[in-house]
Amino acid sequence: MAKRQTTAPSPAGARRRAGCGAALAAALCPGWWAVPAAADLLGHAGIVMSVAVSGDGSQALTASFDYSVRLWDLGKQRELRELNEHFAAASCARFLPGGHQAISASADGTLILWDLDSGKPLRQLKGHVGNVAAVAVAPDGRVAASAGWDHTIRLWSLPDGAALRTLEGHTGNVNAVAFTTDGRRLVSAGYDGSVRLWDAASGKPGAVLRGHDFGINGLALSPDGRRALTAGVDATVRLWDLDRERELATLLGHDGFVIAVAFSPDGRRALSGGRDARLRLWDLDNGRVMQVMTGHTKAIWSVAFTPDGRTALSASADETVKLWDVETGQPVPTPPQ
Repeated sequence: MAKRQTTAPSPAGARRRAGCGAALAAALCPGWWAVPAAADLLGHAGIVMSVAVSGDGSQALTASFDYSVRLWDLGKQRELRELNEHFAAASCARFLPGGHQAISASADGTLILWDLDSGKPLRQLKGHVGNVAAVAVAPDGRVAASAGWDHTIRLWSLPDGAALRTLEGHTGNVNAVAFTTDGRRLVSAGYDGSVRLWDAASGKPGAVLRGHDFGINGLALSPDGRRALTAGVDATVRLWDLDRERELATLLGHDGFVIAVAFSPDGRRALSGGRDARLRLWDLDNGRVMQVMTGHTKAIWSVAFTPDGRTALSASADETVKLWDVETGQPVPTPPQ
């Protein structure tokens, strides 16, 4: 497949203190003003930095600048639990397989493994120096990988909390990390503008992919683990072939930083969001924009699909998470209470 380039048609008190993202300055700037979406997950008192959907599509996890992680019922669009143990911004949260546990990362330098049934922390993982920007969970749920602003990626045993190994190679803050679906490879990206591949078992470094003009804020892997999407400070989304170790396409259309990307469950579409506060849905077969969804008033920090691919979620600096109908590009209606 030849490479192509296409052009697309308030927090409370001390919880404001922690820094937590390359695009922070942009995220604090007003975005495009529009009519609010109907279905919002409301409750955070700060930038919502991460959103993730459970494997069965019934729940979502959010992590915020207000130090909290929150568990939501997506069907009823209401908060189930607030998880408060971090001492700085919660930058990322992910479900473990089965949906009964989760892991979160924070600017306080730690990760916390949670029991979602009780809302209690199970253990705290320490080792990073400074902000932990992202966390990923291996498909078997036994290993986590964390991306730190100390320029390292760290691997952790989740059953006992043991530190397994530290991966070094990035020359700047590491902002994103993901496991391939077979659990054999790890992919990372950061401020040095590189995408790096690693052997997940041994920690041995593999290919280094370059193409972005500046740093990379976000990363997503396709369901088959063979392609990656990256979100760049250079206002581009880039599609990569991990097997052939090359760039496939540059997707243009955002005005300013792109912060977040996600693959659809069938791997044929993508979501992206960033400084311009607009959520874009891409057709990856031709590189064209299918929908532009407006409603956020500030930068979009995180995006996700539900497992059936019918609903998109976007988390923003305007302190909300919005739900969208992927087919129509319209807000999902608020269900009867």
